Amino acid sequence: MPVSRRAALLGLTAAALPLPVLAQARLRDRLQRRGTSGRSAVAPDHSYSFGPDPLQTYDLYADRGSGPILLFVHGGGWSRGERSMVSELPAYAARHGLTLASTSYRLAPAVNARESALDVAAAVADLKRRLPGRPVFLLGHSAGAHLSALVGVDPAYLGAVGLKPSDLAGVILLDGAAYDATVPQTSDRLGAWMGETFDRAFGDQAAALSPTLRVQSGRTYPPFLIFHVARRQESADQSQGLGQALTRAGGHAQVVPAPDDSHMTINRGFGAAGDPEGERAARFIAAGG
Repeated sequence: MPVSRRAALLGLTAAALPLPVLAQARLRDRLQRRGTSGRSAVAPDHSYSFGPDPLQTYDLYADRGSGPILLFVHGGGWSRGERSMVSELPAYAARHGLTLASTSYRLAPAVNARESALDVAAAVADLKRRLPGRPVFLLGHSAGAHLSALVGVDPAYLGAVGLKPSDLAGVILLDGAAYDATVPQTSDRLGAWMGETFDRAFGDQAAALSPTLRVQSGRTYPPFLIFHVARRQESADQSQGLGQALTRAGGHAQVVPAPDDSHMTINRGFGAAGDPEGERAARFIAAGG
């Protein structure tokens, strides 16, 4: 697959543009130290299955014994990506007294986003069973942000495992896509590629699988912290739309632009010492969402 197409499928609408100076420096430093995969050198302590498919598995890193659990949901256009791609998160969790888990989920085209979101919900339920009484925060990037948002707003997913959205302590989203998947794509090549990606992930269920459209008044939602790359207008519009829907429904949502990041660096650099998005998220977690 050509690099430009891979970038498009990940939602990197500005991939061809120069990164801001700070983002370039952050990315160059991380690639030199760790390579380009985004995988951490820290190995998980345990892996747990929550279903028969090999992708129905999450990794648990060093358990802090108490305090919040941060469950990471990777991106990859709903069709690829790995739970090992945790980048800075193990060190971030250790620094802030968090227990890190990272889940995989079944992927398109074998399943659609509904089954992927059910897997995320099942991972939440298994974590709450193994580590009872501790707050669980979801952290998702790109397609993983979409799935995290869907689990956080639509009671069908956590309801399938005996929970409800308000059982989450909070949801943190990094430059997500398709919060409203019914928004028409542009007519250029990038829009066509994104349309193909959405078709694989959503089929004819785009409205039903759009978190923004699933928000309803009268429900109790976890607090949301929604980051988006400042120079991606599509991401800004999608993030603000979700935040506004939650606020109108009586929920709490903070929508925060990331001015010095790209779609890749907001994820790869999240949680590095001094990273503004990671530090803001740490305050959000410490405050209970």
